[in-house]
Amino acid sequence: MKYALAIAAVLLSTCAWSQTCDTFSKAKGKKNPTPLETVTAFSAAFSVDNGKAAIRRWFTHRTVWVNEGVSITTGIEEAIAFLERPGRSPDIAAVHFDMLAIAADGNLVLTERLDRFVRSDGSAIVAVKVMGIFEVEGDCIVAWRDYFDVNFAKKISKDHR
Repeated sequence: MKYALAIAAVLLSTCAWSQTCDTFSKAKGKKNPTPLETVTAFSAAFSVDNGKAAIRRWFTHRTVWVNEGVSITTGIEEAIAFLERPGRSPDIAAVHFDMLAIAADGNLVLTERLDRFVRSDGSAIVAVKVMGIFEVEGDCIVAWRDYFDVNFAKKISKDHR
């Protein structure tokens, strides 16, 4: 519930979906949120459109996203291609980030999360504990590294249902 305002702000912003972070953050007279606010808003919005809308809004063409032991992407298109990759279970409709802890040190934001993978009817597929670190510039995420037990991926693969 604490992310409801962040989700509402993102969903009600008509330009948020049509602009990347590079163009969105250059709006005149716009005050940048804190890195903590940026990561909180991104995390709250990630469940919409299977994460693609959040990536388009907060990533840049140079954002590096590391899923330790699984993948490394650079930029918006590679990140979206990872989300749409072959072998990913078609049952996954959304990933919800339940924030267990969050802390900021300058432009670095550390998160402890429970990432819940769910079907379109809202039923659970699997949940995984994740430690992540985000690097924020302005209101853009320029790096995101997640650390987790990679064996959970077997639970969400297309061949293991």
